[in-house]
Amino acid sequence: MATTPTDLQRAFDALKGKQSRYALLNDFYRGRQPLQYSTEKFRNDFSALTARWSENWAAVVVDALLDRISLGGFNLENEPASKSIATLWDSLDLSLDSDDIARDTAICSEAFLMVEKTTAKEDGTGGEVRVFANPPHLCHAQYCEDNPREMAWAAKWFDKDGGACLDIYYSDHIAHYVASKPRNDLQVYTAFTSSTEFEDGEEPNEYGRIPLFHFQRERGSRNGELTNVIPLQNALNKLFADMMVSAEFGAAPQRYAIIAAGTDSDDLANGPNKVWRIPFDAEAPNGKPAVGQFEATQLKNFLDAIDHIATKIAVITRTPKHYLLQQGDVSGEALIAMEAPLSRKANKYTERLGVTWRQAAQFILELSGHVVEVNDIEPIWEDVRTVQPLTESQIRLNNTNAGIPIEVQLEDEGQTEDEIARIHNVEQDRAERESDIGSI
Repeated sequence: MATTPTDLQRAFDALKGKQSRYALLNDFYRGRQPLQYSTEKFRNDFSALTARWSENWAAVVVDALLDRISLGGFNLENEPASKSIATLWDSLDLSLDSDDIARDTAICSEAFLMVEKTTAKEDGTGGEVRVFANPPHLCHAQYCEDNPREMAWAAKWFDKDGGACLDIYYSDHIAHYVASKPRNDLQVYTAFTSSTEFEDGEEPNEYGRIPLFHFQRERGSRNGELTNVIPLQNALNKLFADMMVSAEFGAAPQRYAIIAAGTDSDDLANGPNKVWRIPFDAEAPNGKPAVGQFEATQLKNFLDAIDHIATKIAVITRTPKHYLLQQGDVSGEALIAMEAPLSRKANKYTERLGVTWRQAAQFILELSGHVVEVNDIEPIWEDVRTVQPLTESQIRLNNTNAGIPIEVQLEDEGQTEDEIARIHNVEQDRAERESDIGSI
């Protein structure tokens, strides 16, 4: 009978298994991209090259999306809770964590946020809420097989004092494990033993819930934005490197001369007003000196192939082509249409990330002494659409003429309640002044 894997084994296997994959994805995003060759012969022939070339379009794909995913805080009708989360948003630099969450989700398909409270001490220190994003290669979330929406437990490992630590968070307790070697040197889960700092290696989870929040691009998927881009990026880098080598060795015209044996060819050098005196003998073709010029390598062939790959990347990732290729001037309406697929993709990200952000914000408020329902929390996202002022004003005017209140339009555009109230008050003051002038 097969032995059921322990949670420690599952956690170790999951964490160990994602290290190389996530390292590769992050390397491509950061521009650390090794040059790939189609054959071993080419690898050997070009191994002596000291220069390395690449065009990092993987970063363009991710950054184009991240530019449209910006969390600005949370809206709540509960005024004390709203003021509390606004204060924590600034004091904890949650805007930085939200950027990290969006970036990790786009690259690695998942991200993690730890929410906890430091231990209160007798001298009155401690007891503060702490929130910080954790790199996805350090964390793992395990879901219930019968309910994929419910997290069974979450694990996190890290190095400390020359060894590795692995914590598994359950809703009612936290299990702590330690190893004598750093995590990158561990090959089997049995290298971990229960920590002696806690009785039986465990401590109660006073929160009553798992404090590690899991953000996902798609439920159960491990495909990030770069999964399908890496093969194309490799091909692009190879073409770019070939073009640079061709530019160095074949882009400039190269000349030749067939001269008599034993003739010194050092005098055959290019230069202003330089006259080549080429001796010849009967062995030369037709008894005449033979000179000529090799055709230069056409770099346009490489550029056309690179543009073709850029088009493929744009289609696969729904990134507007003008982010990768020069498109010339386009109208505002055409620009909005071209960027519509990217806007829709960004909108899906905000919807998916917003679900987990609501849960995290609820827990942050709970640790701060405020009890609110998760559905009462509304994340504030910046508009993911490309905004053209003239087009936007025309749309507002048409909607107003159709009877849609400006407050409703502003709310649909993602304006906060404070901004809508300010605009409403300004409009009300303007109407009152016009009324006073009319009564004179």
